[in-house]
Amino acid sequence: MKVLVISDTHGYIEPVIKYMKTYPMLFDQVWHLGDHYKDALNIASATGCDMIGVKGNCDSHSIANEDAYLEVAGKRILLTHGHLYGVKHSLLRLHLKGLEERLDLICFGHTHMATQTKEDGVILFNPGSASLPRLGNYPSIGLLAISETGIRTTIVPLLESQSSE
Repeated sequence: MKVLVISDTHGYIEPVIKYMKTYPMLFDQVWHLGDHYKDALNIASATGCDMIGVKGNCDSHSIANEDAYLEVAGKRILLTHGHLYGVKHSLLRLHLKGLEERLDLICFGHTHMATQTKEDGVILFNPGSASLPRLGNYPSIGLLAISETGIRTTIVPLLESQSSE
């Protein structure tokens, strides 16, 4: 399965929609990791894509779950925004959660900075922010290729040329 992973759109979804319409062959499903959960609904409506989303710290009025557990191609996966695990300070709690629950992949956001790391068999993947990157980073999204043989992660910059009409 191929997955487009987005996070921290904060109401600015046009570049994501343009990317999705330009490269629909790169993904089968879309995961939104919160801040703003309503953006996930709007993106799904605009593109007709299958969307799974969780709420973030800016989604207090949303009825969405804060965590979502999935199994894809035999891989155990957690989707979370990350604020409940203190990811702005350390990835330790998230890593320990992965070990405790025997997860293969944890997708998270909240930091607005892309991250892809693997430790003790647990992949921690943050696509960065699609709209408000921090510390000199660029707006970005992520792509996952998940199969029975493994998980491949890729950070994709949302370049100005992609976001302009």
